Amino acid sequence: MYDKQLDSGKGTLLHLCDDVIQQEVKEVIVSFFILMEQGKATMQDLDKWCEDLIKEEFGESCNFDVDDAVQKLEKLGIVSRDTIGRYFCVGLKRANEIIGTTTEELVLKAKMGGSTT
Repeated sequence: MYDKQLDSGKGTLLHLCDDVIQQEVKEVIVSFFILMEQGKATMQDLDKWCEDLIKEEFGESCNFDVDDAVQKLEKLGIVSRDTIGRYFCVGLKRANEIIGTTTEELVLKAKMGGSTT
């Protein structure tokens, strides 16, 4: 039996959307990690260091989209620029406080009968 949703193309579209979201999340995480490790970085250095990390860890070359990742991190308020334009991040504990409770954590608390606030 086949899935009508997949047959109609909706499943494929949803799968592609999920892949894009996962890729963007990975870019944000790698960018934040590099800033945590390096302290401060220009956009060019951050881009190179992210690409170097992926090459070292996974043996793959890539064109890392650091601009988009940094923009997302800035919107979250966990990455800022200093007076000469270098990027830096808040500490991990503070980043977690800023981001707050995730949807997954809320669902787990609800399933366990705990408070969601």
